[in-house]
Parts: sequence; C-alpha cells; structure tokens
Amino acid sequence: MIESVLDNFSEKLFLYLTGKPKDQRSLLVKKHNENFCTHGDYSFPNSLKSWHEYVTYDQEADQATLTLLQAIGKECKDILEESQKWELAVQRAKEEKGRIYLFLDRPKTIRAGLIEGLRNNKVLSQKLSESVSEVQLDPSCEKESDPTSLRAKYVCNVVKNLCTLGKVNAPIMVTAKSSTTCEGCHKVLCGTVLNSKTGAKEVTIRADDFIRLRQDEMTLIAQHKYGVRVSTDTKWKEFIAHLGESAVAFELLQTKPSSAVKINFDCSAGSSKGASFILYNCARLETIIRTYNDKVADGTYPELPHFDDVDFSLLVQEDEWHLIFNYILGLPSLLNNSVEFNNRVCEFRPHQICSYLCSMVRIFSQYYRKTRILVEPRKHLLPVIFARIHMLKILNETLKTCLNILNIKSVSQM
Repeated sequence: MIESVLDNFSEKLFLYLTGKPKDQRSLLVKKHNENFCTHGDYSFPNSLKSWHEYVTYDQEADQATLTLLQAIGKECKDILEESQKWELAVQRAKEEKGRIYLFLDRPKTIRAGLIEGLRNNKVLSQKLSESVSEVQLDPSCEKESDPTSLRAKYVCNVVKNLCTLGKVNAPIMVTAKSSTTCEGCHKVLCGTVLNSKTGAKEVTIRADDFIRLRQDEMTLIAQHKYGVRVSTDTKWKEFIAHLGESAVAFELLQTKPSSAVKINFDCSAGSSKGASFILYNCARLETIIRTYNDKVADGTYPELPHFDDVDFSLLVQEDEWHLIFNYILGLPSLLNNSVEFNNRVCEFRPHQICSYLCSMVRIFSQYYRKTRILVEPRKHLLPVIFARIHMLKILNETLKTCLNILNIKSVSQM
C-alpha cells in the first residue's frame, strides 16, 4: 500500500542472514511492541534448526549445537556494521537464551520514521479523496433500519476505503444476509448485532434509536469525565450528534466483521468509552498544536522551524519511542494486515484499525500525563519543544488518517 522502513529493515536483515529474499510467511525476524529497553526492537532465533529451510551449512556439523551466526560465519558486530548501510541501523546487539536482540539507532530511526509518517499520511489522504471502488451494499440492507443493517452500512464504507488504498479492483458486495447471492462478485458477510442481555438478534431497537442512546451516553461522558459544559445551541447539538454516531460506528466496527457483536443497549453501561477516549485524545492533540500556534502569534514562542532543522535526538522518552516506532512507523503494516484479497480469500479487518487506535491513544494519554509539552520558552528548552510539536503533528495526522478510513470525523475540541 505505502512505503514501510520497518518492512525494509526486516527484509534486509533476512537477506543478510540467509542470502535469500524474505519469505512473506516467515516470522523468524520478529518486531517487538514492548519491553524495548530490555529486549530491543527486533530479535531472531540463533538456533540453526529454526533457519534450516533458508541456510545451507556443512551437513556433518552438529545442528543441535551450531548457531545460525556460526553457520554463516558472522558475529553480532558484523550485523551492526552491515546495517550502517541501511535506512535503519542497529546500534547494539546481544544474545540471550538462544535469541539475538537488536537495538536500533533511535535518532536515525526517529527521523526516518517521522519523514515516512509525513509522506504516508499525505499519500493516504490524497488516495481517500479520490476514492473509487466497485464495492456496493446489499440493497436489502439499504432498506432496513435495524442495528445489523447499520453495521453492514458502516462496514461497506470502510471496505470501500480499504479497497481504494489497497488497489483492490474487483466487484464486492457487503451484506448482513447469508442468503444473498451475488453473481460474479465477492461477498463480505457481516455478523449479526445481538442484544447482550437477551443473546438474541436485536430487532426492536431501530438504528436511529441506537444512535440516540449513544448520544445521550456521550453527553454524560463529556460532562462528567471531561468537564464539557452542556449547551442548548446548535453547534453543541451537532457536536453531540457527531459523537453519538462515531461511538456507534466504532462499537460496530471493533469486532471482526464476520463475527456477531454483542451490544449493551443500556445507556448507563459505558459502552462508548473506547470511542470517547479516542476522540478526546484527538481533541487533546489538536489543542496542543493550536495552543502552540496561538503562542507563536502572540510572540511567546518562535515560529516552528522546518523539519530538516529540528534535532529529533532530543526525543528520548520511552513513550516517544513507543508512539513513533509502534504507531507512526506501524501504520503501513496495519493497513497491509487490514486487507487480504486474492483468489481464495476476500477479508477486511477494520477491527484491527480500532484496536490500533485504542492502543495508540492509551500510550499518548500516558505520555501527556507525564510530560509537560508546552513549557516556558527558554532558549535551552525550545529545541525539545520543536521536536515534540513536529512529532505530535505527525501523530495527529496518523490518528486522523485512521479515523478517516473508518469514516469517523475527528474532533478539534471537547
């Protein structure tokens, strides 16, 4: 779909270790999502047995004791040296319990990651604005107003976007009815929306009633959790209407499309927490960026320097690395994994995008609580402010890109 420096790194490492292009099915080179300080960013098994398909070696050698690096005549320091020619470089490597753990050169990776994030968000935004696909909703779902048909409508819109981004040019019909037949096109079947209390398909509550329930819930969350003042003006009503529909969309999309989804239709059950937390942090990011710009306008801060003039080696916090490595750099992999389309399979996974967003905003919220971003404009503090604002702008665009794919509008304030 889009460029990925992480995929390029895995491919170059695999090629260096085996002399062969990376097999797409191979999971031997593992990217980590946590414990970066102790286990690094990547690892691979050093036992020759794990690599026997890809590495040729002396058949008389004892495969049980011979390591991969011994078989190819390399040491950890050779990987460090070779990786200096790659876009991402390895700064340190260690062996522990039969695995080699690789620690990337963070300043180099952060700069490459932010450049990729800038480019990818721009490309994705452009593609989504030109959305053309052969995806259609089953006409019988168009006419229905129950929650299951509403789910099919939401899934259909996301499938259209994923097809546009993944260059899937084939007729696809999204339906909630297993009896629907579509000659000459692929079928995406949506699971039923069940009432969690009865365990049966929900048919008594209409789609617009469901949205209204979530609007009421989002109003309460906005008031009590985030301290938003309730108003009777039109803008407030439009805002709450948007939040309610976003909550419903997220709730129906966060489960695998082919699986049934259980919904608690009780307003007091707190079913909208996921959507409200994502949108609240979306507003938080927008507020930080807007506040910085306001402070530039009133002369408190200088203009944000050009990307090339910023020292990103100042982004040393573990949460900053987590946000860049897992989320900004992780976007291409997420989108590739959200679509599987070939002669045998026609599968779309919007639930993975929902999961990615929940994880991203959880880390950002943790970072926001621990880190004061807009500190006093002292000369020695300005470089780190600049680096953080650039990072947060790209993170914000990444968040908005994912919401756009899900057809959920972002919010600028709450």
